[in-house]
Amino acid sequence: MASIHQSFGFGTPPANRSLQGFPGSPGYQSSQSFYSQTPPGVAPYQHSLISPTDAQSSSTISHLPLARDSIDVAGRTIDKCILSDSSSAKLIDQLKITKEGCPTHSGLSPSDYPQAAQSCRMLLKQCGTMKRVPLPQELVEQFAHVETISSMGLLPQIGRAWLTIDSNIYLWNYRDGSDLAFYDGLSEAILSAGIAKPKPNVFQPQIEYLLVLATTVEIVLLGVTFSGDEIHVIPDPLFALPTDGAFILTIEASDSGRIFLGAKDGCLYEVTYTSDSGWFSRRCKKINHSRSAISFLLPSFINAAFYEDEPIVQIVIDESRRLLYTRSDKGTLVLFDLGENGSSVSRVAYMTLQNIADAAHNIVSTIDKTCFRPLAGISLIESSESPELNLVAFSTSGVRMYFTCLPFNAIIGAPLTSPVQRYSGLTLTHIRLPPGFSVSSTSQKPSNVRASYYCKGTSILSSPHADDTDSIWVASSDMFPFSQTLTEGFSVEQLDGRVCDIVLDGVRNSIVGGLKMEPPAVVVQHSRPPANFVILTSQGCHIFPKLRPVEVLRQILVESGGADSEIVRTFFTILKEEQGAAVALILACSQHAQDPQISDWATKAFLLYGGEIKTTPTNVVPTFPHSSLSGSDSPLTGSGRPSFGTPLHGPPLGFSTLGTPVQSFQPPLISTPQPGQTIDNLAPISPIESFFSGKHNGIYIYLGRIIRPIWIRELISEKKIGNSLLVESSVSVDEIGFIISKLTDLQSFIERNSLITSASLPDNFNISRRNITDVPAQRRHYMDVKQAEKQSLQALDHLVKHSAEVLGLWRVICDHQLHLLKDNLPGDILSQMKMMSFRDLILGGQEVCSSLINSLINRYLADSASTDSISSRLRDVCPSLYRSDDAICSKVNELLLNARNESSRANKEQLLKEALELCKQIPTRVQLSNVCQHLSALQCFSGIVDLCLAVADKRDPQKRGLYYYQSNEPADDKAGRDSYLARIDAYRQITTYLGLLMYGIPASPQGPPTTSQTVADAQSQVENMLKLVLRSDDELCHVAVYSWLIERGLIDKLLQIRSPFLEKYLLREKDCHPEVPLKMDLLWKFYENQRNFAAASKVLAQLADTHNAQLSLNQRIEYLSRAIVCAKSGSMNVGPMSAQGDLLHELEEKMDVARLQAQILESVMQLPSHIPQVRDAISRLNSEFFNVTTLYEDFAEPFGLSECQLAIMQCAGHQDPPLIMSIWSQIFDKEIAKVGNAESSTKMAVLGAALKRLARQYASSEQYFPLEHVIKTLELYAVKFQYQEPLWLPNTLLSAGIPLLRIYKAYVKVHSARDNVWKAEGAPHHLVTVIDRITKIFAENPNSLPAPERRSMYGTLLVELPVLLSHLYGFADPQAKLLAVSLKQTQEQLLRSSLH
Repeated sequence: MASIHQSFGFGTPPANRSLQGFPGSPGYQSSQSFYSQTPPGVAPYQHSLISPTDAQSSSTISHLPLARDSIDVAGRTIDKCILSDSSSAKLIDQLKITKEGCPTHSGLSPSDYPQAAQSCRMLLKQCGTMKRVPLPQELVEQFAHVETISSMGLLPQIGRAWLTIDSNIYLWNYRDGSDLAFYDGLSEAILSAGIAKPKPNVFQPQIEYLLVLATTVEIVLLGVTFSGDEIHVIPDPLFALPTDGAFILTIEASDSGRIFLGAKDGCLYEVTYTSDSGWFSRRCKKINHSRSAISFLLPSFINAAFYEDEPIVQIVIDESRRLLYTRSDKGTLVLFDLGENGSSVSRVAYMTLQNIADAAHNIVSTIDKTCFRPLAGISLIESSESPELNLVAFSTSGVRMYFTCLPFNAIIGAPLTSPVQRYSGLTLTHIRLPPGFSVSSTSQKPSNVRASYYCKGTSILSSPHADDTDSIWVASSDMFPFSQTLTEGFSVEQLDGRVCDIVLDGVRNSIVGGLKMEPPAVVVQHSRPPANFVILTSQGCHIFPKLRPVEVLRQILVESGGADSEIVRTFFTILKEEQGAAVALILACSQHAQDPQISDWATKAFLLYGGEIKTTPTNVVPTFPHSSLSGSDSPLTGSGRPSFGTPLHGPPLGFSTLGTPVQSFQPPLISTPQPGQTIDNLAPISPIESFFSGKHNGIYIYLGRIIRPIWIRELISEKKIGNSLLVESSVSVDEIGFIISKLTDLQSFIERNSLITSASLPDNFNISRRNITDVPAQRRHYMDVKQAEKQSLQALDHLVKHSAEVLGLWRVICDHQLHLLKDNLPGDILSQMKMMSFRDLILGGQEVCSSLINSLINRYLADSASTDSISSRLRDVCPSLYRSDDAICSKVNELLLNARNESSRANKEQLLKEALELCKQIPTRVQLSNVCQHLSALQCFSGIVDLCLAVADKRDPQKRGLYYYQSNEPADDKAGRDSYLARIDAYRQITTYLGLLMYGIPASPQGPPTTSQTVADAQSQVENMLKLVLRSDDELCHVAVYSWLIERGLIDKLLQIRSPFLEKYLLREKDCHPEVPLKMDLLWKFYENQRNFAAASKVLAQLADTHNAQLSLNQRIEYLSRAIVCAKSGSMNVGPMSAQGDLLHELEEKMDVARLQAQILESVMQLPSHIPQVRDAISRLNSEFFNVTTLYEDFAEPFGLSECQLAIMQCAGHQDPPLIMSIWSQIFDKEIAKVGNAESSTKMAVLGAALKRLARQYASSEQYFPLEHVIKTLELYAVKFQYQEPLWLPNTLLSAGIPLLRIYKAYVKVHSARDNVWKAEGAPHHLVTVIDRITKIFAENPNSLPAPERRSMYGTLLVELPVLLSHLYGFADPQAKLLAVSLKQTQEQLLRSSLH
């Protein structure tokens, strides 16, 4: 964004101000002033010291064009996401209803109601935690005196439930059971009650609602007021009129205040009232809309002959279409049209229950006709859900019947003028059977439905559960938002009473961006609370939230205790990866204090199940749809319309079936990018198809849903006040604030999880090799795709930050009243704003933003107010749109001019100090050479060093130049090279003025003349500058000065320098320039001057430890060997001996570990080289030395190098018996795996050889040679392989040098453990058999052992043999008896031998 310093009293910026400062742009100026445009009244200085045109030194400015392009690319992707969310299948399409007039049915297919496995039932659960609010205790006490209970119901408009007891009505807050109120001013029993909004200008303003009560003789309208949350019913009726014998059964009111009554005589009545009565009219009257006026003149018995009473039990009003429906107790549906403006009533059509049942049976002839009657209830279908379908009726069997009031051949969306054209009748268009009707369904069917409710795709049915309780069936398609067919999940909940009424409570209006059709719940769930349903039973109220995907995910995360569960993975499978990722982001981005754990779990779920990039040969998945992420046309503004959709790859785990593939935003097909290509111009030139990951698409989808409400909404609106037009924002400040908060949360999420912008291969990277012969090429392609995804996510990150800043600026503008600022705006800017949407402002409104900021600042200046506060706020809200550099530029200019004219040395130094401090705040915009010239003219050479160091650091804040230098200047590191050259350019000013002082070379031919000074003064300045350089920690500045000294032949001065960087510099010069004798000799001369052999050994040790892929491990060991020799030489010639001894000891220990590392490297190199991890390990092992912990954790353990693990543990002296035993088991398992299906003798021979080899190495250390574990493991192998040589293991151990006594004791200890594994293997006496054979070996030749060992052996055997015999006597099997006999004989033989 352009600099806006002109707003500080210097006038408005030019029209192309947003491009100013970029060479080649229309606003670029190469002036010789401090500014790109000299402010009026400021004389231009002879040299440009500071200028915004120095774009190359400004990271913010130089990266702006790239960021601008990436924001545009991300913006076009957001267009597609929003379009995809808006392109979900309409209800009429999901039901497969066409204009040709062919009714359809559904519910018989298993995919209509997916069945969940027991472990995944939560995924289809529709109801949240049920809150039970019992009836107020006062009402329960009244039941003892009840004579007549007419009815009870809910009034969601005021959040109250009502109950009539005789002639009294009670109202209470159904959310918590509080605020019980009653009215007892009637004498007759109350039949029904309703609530209505008062008509305007009729009652006093404090009357907020009308309570309409109907008794057997009169209809009463009572005023309702509220004091906070407390309801008050005015006792005196506002109006009362007789019923004229009509028993009112139901009352319903429209939003405009019209009150309709349904009566037992089958008539629809309306109560009308006015503020004044006339000559021929009453203030309040009752109108019958069902019968003609002449019927009132006929006797009642004649009316009865012409009209059959069908009591109206339900009235439903469609506010959006101005329609009214009635349902009689016999199931007849009647349609009334309320007129264009909702002020009239005309009966349009009716349909009897018999007609409905016949029509339904014709649609689904395989279902018994009784399933379609009688009717349990009707509900309207709002126009925002379906413009074509109007009404849904429920039968007592739970069947849903969808009706339309339009003819099938009506042109959907065409303007409809008259009621006849608009609503020609009631037509049954679709039958939806409830769960349980499909052949494969295992669920029960709802029956005897008592009550029903439908709202925005959610159906609720109540049916009897027990004698006095009901169950509710809740079905919704929220978990299948983009399905092409109506796929619903359902769940059943038990209640504690009979259902009396069902309503929707707590629905708040939310921003939907002016779109006509309501998007699926998954699209807006981040900005809306869940809908709460209230069910009134005879025992109280039950309130539960309708679970949407985000609540389902939250609940399964809580119940699973984290993201590592099958049900969470299944959730992502059902919604698809990108939709699941978008839902997870709602929770992951949450900043609520009570949600940190949920946020962490959701983040982990996002990362685990959000999917990876898919790379597939083109002929493997030929049906994959693809749509580019960024085409030339925006789907919202251009002509192109993307195609979204993905086939399901099999049903999700845990579900028996799924329906039609869902429609959703899908990853783009991209190909390997070529040099010069960006995300926006990738073309499919490779035979490999690639699709961005679900995580990538999910973040874009979520961002699109955040800014969807305002994305295409106009920026400003005009409101006429009197004769003038007031310009204001079309979106409220609160709405903007909500979106900013969501953007900020998303930005924090991206920053917390930086790994989503990484471009590394995943651990489970696996490419299909089918029809692909060039696997390395495919791997490179994958990395290219990964890089493209990284760029796309970076573009999204830029868009998130930029959107938050632009909207933050807009909120600041709105806070300062836009209509007051518009007068300061240029006319063309205001004209642009009138035609702009928020999308235009975010993606291309740089000029408008700059003008708005200027107008705001100028408003403060015009009022003579301080701009500090607004400047601070703007810098906090939109730092990239508003900067403080311009004010600093003016101050630097002023200070340098004042210093030039200041005669006092102290004052001059203070001015220069202030100027330098300000320059350090904006070093990227400093014209360094010009500033240094003026500092030189003022004899401020120390300031030159200070400024150059600061500028170099700001030009390369990430120290890429140092890394580039330390990495030996790699040719492919262009960014590092540019940073390195930028630093060197800054240091060149220091060496230039060092040369000027030492040799009298002018800084530049055009530079100002320096003050004449003596050689001593110049030498003092040089020494001072060198001290400042050497005191700094800027290594590259040291390098620049060292190189300058060598070029000037000042070798002696170089070698006199005491700096930690000098030795590194000399080492690097030697390594980088081995062909130059001078460079090769400098290091050794340095050490000759120092006479420091210990330093030489340290240097060699550092060389061995240098992280360099060019050095092999053998070379490093050689360096280490030479370091040891030097250390020994140093200990002979230089004291103290202790220090050199420590160094020598350290090097020798490092050599021991290095040999261990060489052993690991040798083992790793024997592994298959095509495995990426193997190649990476070989590279790492060659690149540097590691400690034993790293060798174990990063190499020996991951690659399963069991013998190396054991060697490391012995080397480190680490004692962990369980781990050591596990390693020994792994060693033997791998030996067995090597021979595969070989014979038992071969396997045992392999095990014996391995044991002998390792026993010789570790037998002397019992900690690392767990003999008992080895015996148990190998003897189990002998049993498993049915190896019939009992002494093979003892003989092997003896041949490895292990004493017989130790072997015998180990066997006895293993046997004494009484492990059931021997019995399980079918050899309960195997160990006793081996022990018997070992005993016989000794008994037959006791003199084979030395005398001390022989005596110990005698003692041990005489003690252990009775124990073994006692153990065998407890068995009755023949083998035990034979072993007992054998051991007894051996015992007797040993007793005889011991006597001799």
